[in-house]
Amino acid sequence: MLEKEVEKALVKRVKGLGGICLKLVSPSMDGLPDRMVFLPESHFAFVELKAKGKKPRPLQLKRMADFKRLGFRSFVIDDKEQIGGVIDEILST
Repeated sequence: MLEKEVEKALVKRVKGLGGICLKLVSPSMDGLPDRMVFLPESHFAFVELKAKGKKPRPLQLKRMADFKRLGFRSFVIDDKEQIGGVIDEILST
């Protein structure tokens, strides 16, 4: 499964829940997660998308750890089947 297929499914699911799934691009910082997920009632998380079986690069892991240290949650999704569980996790806070 390609990363873009997983990404498309995530965006569709988030929009279907009334949320926003912004593509995160920064010219001043490498290694940021692919998407910022905003769901109703102030639920938020960063999401890194990967092709099936692929893992984040070390810099991506560092950025996610930096966000965690600041109190923000980050998730890695490499399969469409994981989307529902991640959304449930985001909504649980």
